[in-house]
Amino acid sequence: MNNDPESDSGILFKVGRRILMWTMRQMNRRGQAFLTYTSRPKYSSQIAPMAEPEKDLGPMAIVMQGPIAEEDNVTLETMRIYARTMPNARRYLSTWEDTPEHLLAPLRKEGVEIVLSAKPDVPGFSNVNMQLVSAGAGVRKAHGDGAEWILKTRTDQRLYRHNVMGFLASMALTYPPEGGFDQKYRIIGVGHGTLKFAPYHMGDQTVFGHANDMLNYWTPDLISAPPPDYFPETVPEMYDTMPIGEMCKHAVAESYIASSYLKKIGRPLDWSVEDSWAAYRDCFAVVDYGTTDFFWAKVQTGTLREFINRYDLLWIRNELTFADWMMLYAGTVTVADARKYEKALDLKFMDVIDADT
Repeated sequence: MNNDPESDSGILFKVGRRILMWTMRQMNRRGQAFLTYTSRPKYSSQIAPMAEPEKDLGPMAIVMQGPIAEEDNVTLETMRIYARTMPNARRYLSTWEDTPEHLLAPLRKEGVEIVLSAKPDVPGFSNVNMQLVSAGAGVRKAHGDGAEWILKTRTDQRLYRHNVMGFLASMALTYPPEGGFDQKYRIIGVGHGTLKFAPYHMGDQTVFGHANDMLNYWTPDLISAPPPDYFPETVPEMYDTMPIGEMCKHAVAESYIASSYLKKIGRPLDWSVEDSWAAYRDCFAVVDYGTTDFFWAKVQTGTLREFINRYDLLWIRNELTFADWMMLYAGTVTVADARKYEKALDLKFMDVIDADT
């Protein structure tokens, strides 16, 4: 990494930033939207180790699962960052047994514990079995090593906020689950993926919880059967043509994992938007991007967008935010308010929702 401002790369960065700033100012002045940008450091050496001393809430573990993200050394640098920002958390990488050793060695050197698994014979729809095998192996290892709290995340995602584990454990302790089901604390979704109008579509990428609950969450049965015969053959075709209610029941990884967990803890399901909101209220919680400074390298650098939600309309991809969840929890918004959105189950993934019908 060259930080010399007079180097060719440093000069190029300065020129590029001036062009970007000029372009954004012109668009803010003349356009109909306000544009801002966020700059996040790539490397651990750019981040001060400012984590505050925390009350001992029990042993904590970070389980990063999936193939190593090699570009910009995202996986390695993220593990280094976590050593600075969450120094008391034990770090695990759960990945595939065919991963080259030259990619694993630098992580081992940083004190990361490596968990290797064979890839499943059947990847499952949206590679759900791949996710369950790698996530489950890492969570099992952390649980077996005595972790009390586990953060399961991806190799290409990063939480920049200091003391994230302490914050999430505080959330779990402050808002106990309701309904009398067989769970110790809430499962907390972080960042992308918890959809407001898709049943039980709990974000599955970065997830936090008590070790016992996380073990339950990440060990459902693997999927051996394909979606029903009337479904299209490819996942893109499914999202383009199938109603989201049907998709979530038969071919969405997030909904499969969350609904399997709910059934495992003894909660009945009816696959409505209303019942999904009730499950969010009683058994889950979500935190927003800003509270953890969440970053997904693949998506946010690809789309150059921080958020999925839109200002001008409701659509199926609207996410349940922390504010939405808090109002459900407090009863400011009731689960019965979801009834006007039940027709959303008949819409496709990118469709707009008419809240007046």
